[in-house]
Order: sequence, then C-alpha cells, then structure tokens
Amino acid sequence: MFFILSKLLFFLLCPLTWCVITAIIYFLSTSKKIKNVAKIIGISVFLLFSNTFLFNSAERGWQINPQPLHQHVEAGIVLGGLIIFNVDHQGFFNGAAERFTAALQLHDAGNIRKIIVSGGSGLLLDTVDKEARFLQQQFLKAAVPDTDILVEDQSRNTYENALYAKQLLEKKQIKSPYLLITSAQHMRRAAAVFQKAGINVIPYPVNYNVLPNGKNNWQDFFIPNLCNFYKWQDLLKEIIGYGVYRVTHKL
Repeated sequence: MFFILSKLLFFLLCPLTWCVITAIIYFLSTSKKIKNVAKIIGISVFLLFSNTFLFNSAERGWQINPQPLHQHVEAGIVLGGLIIFNVDHQGFFNGAAERFTAALQLHDAGNIRKIIVSGGSGLLLDTVDKEARFLQQQFLKAAVPDTDILVEDQSRNTYENALYAKQLLEKKQIKSPYLLITSAQHMRRAAAVFQKAGINVIPYPVNYNVLPNGKNNWQDFFIPNLCNFYKWQDLLKEIIGYGVYRVTHKL
C-alpha cells in the first residue's frame, strides 16, 4: 500500500503542479479574495522554486559529500534507479548511470570484491523488466566475472532494497562493512534505511546534481529556470521520503 501511495502522490511534489492548481483556482473562482490569494501563492511558488540559487543551496545541504575510500571491502551494493526500459523491453541508462560506472571502477581497482545489484521494477503496473538483471548483463559485458555479481531483483523501493539485500548478504555469508553506491541526492535516505535494517554500510555517493563546492553564476540569482521545478520534485521526494521513513520505521 505504501508503494502504491508513493506513486500516486508523486505528482503532487512538483511545484509546477502547485502553480497549475493555483492558476485553475484563480480562473474558476468567483471570489475576489480567493483570486488574490491564489495569485499571490502562485507567483510566490513560481519565483521561489524556479530560482537556481535557492535550489542549489538546498541541494548542497541535502547531498552527502564525497568521501575518500581508504579500505577494501567485500561487496559494493548498487541501488537501482539508473535504468529505463522501452516498450520493447530494451534497457537504457539514465542520468544516474554513474552508479554503474563507479561500481565497475571500484571492482576493477580491487576496492570491492563482489558487486550486489539491487532493484526490480519501480513501476506501478509493468513489473516485467528487472533493473538488476539488466545491470548484471552490463557488468558481464564489462568483463566482471559472473561469480563476482550477486543479483537481487525483487525490491521496488529503498526499504525493500535493504530488506532483500540483507537476506542475500546473510545467505552468501558476506562480511561487513559494505559499500553503498547510489546518487548523492538519494544517499542520505538510503544510508539511513540500510543502517536501520542492520546493514553496516559505507556511503559512496555519486551522480551529483550540484557540485559540493561549485560556484553560482549571476543568472542563478535572478533568471527563473523552469527545469528547477522538476529538480525540486526529486529533492522533495527524498526529503519527504526520509521523513516518512523516520516516522514509520523509526530511523
């Protein structure tokens, strides 16, 4: 039920949706007071959430900063969310592909001995295509030995990633700590969920949306950018998801 609700309510997290709702209220309402309130809220939301400086500041505060790896570990856990499938069930990497390349580099360098790919289908209805199975094939094509790849293809969200990964780790008797490889924006929530599940992980964040020590350009302060609405949607998903996990699973 939680998985279904998260999918149904995801569209409400986009500030652009809020702007559209206030616009509809403005044009449909016959009350001048309600029109004024809707107009003020709509303009405020647009100005705040289209501002690049504000988004960059929030993102930097939420992201987990890069951490140097000073040890070799038995396994690195690669979380799904980096593959999309078309109607012909062909898989393609999305913008989070660095989760794959980082794991490959770490394995080639000997920092991790095993690669655990965790992720089934994150779709609500079409659950045929499994990210972990596609990633397994990509690692094999990159000359990673089959014995070094472990697959968990049942999870649909971060909580299930941790649940099923723990079962696999215990079954294979792989000793901790484990390297957790996921996007910097997702790492705070993912690491908390894995630690709560009793999995001792070392965060290895990749795929930074905003550089930790990056510079802001002058236009970031003044020129609205509609792309920020969708960036905020992803960030709010992480923040709210983290809060929900804290309440429901007592992180």
